[in-house]
Amino acid sequence: MGSILFTAGCLILVIESSSMIWMSIGTVLFGISIGLVPPAILVLLSENENKRTSNLGIYNAIVAIASVFSPIIGENVYNTNPYFLFVSWSIFASIMTIISLSLNRQKVNGGEDSASKMLYNLKKVLSNKIFQISFIVLLFSSISYGSIISYLPIYFKSVNLSIGIYYLFFWSGYILVQFFKQINYKFNMVLFALFFIIAGQISLVLLGGTFLLYFFAFIYGLGYGSLFKMFYVAIGSFENEEERSIGFSIVGLISYIGVGIAPVFLIPFNTGWRMLFTGNSIYSISALVLFLFLGRSAVMKAQS
Repeated sequence: MGSILFTAGCLILVIESSSMIWMSIGTVLFGISIGLVPPAILVLLSENENKRTSNLGIYNAIVAIASVFSPIIGENVYNTNPYFLFVSWSIFASIMTIISLSLNRQKVNGGEDSASKMLYNLKKVLSNKIFQISFIVLLFSSISYGSIISYLPIYFKSVNLSIGIYYLFFWSGYILVQFFKQINYKFNMVLFALFFIIAGQISLVLLGGTFLLYFFAFIYGLGYGSLFKMFYVAIGSFENEEERSIGFSIVGLISYIGVGIAPVFLIPFNTGWRMLFTGNSIYSISALVLFLFLGRSAVMKAQS
C-alpha cells in the first residue's frame, strides 16, 4: 500500500506538476507512504533474531547513504531537466511497487479482532519501560539534531566553512557504526552514544578550527548512528510483529517531530551562534541526565 501511494504521488508530479492543489495531494501521499513503508521494512528485517542487528545496521546505513547523495543527485538532475527527474521517480517507484508484491505473506485477521489486538499491543508498547526511555532520549536527541539541520548551513556560510564536508563526515560516522556487531542495547553503550552526540554539539560552541569541527562531526555521527541502531535493535526484540510495527512507527514519528519542532524549542537561545549551539547541546545533556536516572534498571532487566 505504501509503495502504491508513493507511485501515485510520483505520477501526480509528472502529470500535474504545475497545479498546487495536485502537488499538495501528491505531498500527502508521499507522507502517508513514508509512514507506512519504513516500519513495515523494519519489522521484516527484525524477524530473524540471529541477523537482526546486522539487518537493522544495513538498513540504517542505506538510509544514511541516500541522505548523503540523493540531494546532490536530485538537485543536479532537476537543474538539468525537472521533468526527467519526475519521470525517473515514477519509474523507480513502479519498480518498488512490483518488488513489494513479493513480500505479501501476511495473514489477515478479522476486523474487530484485529482492532482490539492492535489496541492491546499499543498499550503494551507504550507501557514498556525500554520504549518509554527510548522515546524520551530520541525526542531530546532529535530536537538537538534538528537544530543542526536548521541552523548549521547558515552558520557555516557565515564563517566560510563547507556544510557539505561537515555532513560527509557526520554521515560517514553514522554509516561506519552500523557495521559494528558489538553495538547493542546496553546501558554503557547508550551512555557513550549520548556522550559522543554531546561532544559533537559542544564542539560548535568551543572550537573554531576547521579540522576539529569536521573531526567532531564524525564523532557526532558515530553517536547518533549508534543511538538509532541500539533503539532499533531493542524494539526489534519485542515479543510479536504487531508490537515491533507499532514501536518502529512511533520511533520514526518521534525523530520527525523532534527535527520539526527544533527551531521552536531553540527560540529562547536564539541570541547569537554561541548561545544557540549551547542551547542545542542542553537538550542532549537533558537526554543524558534522564537516561542516567531512568535507564539503568530498565536496560538491566532487558538484558536479563
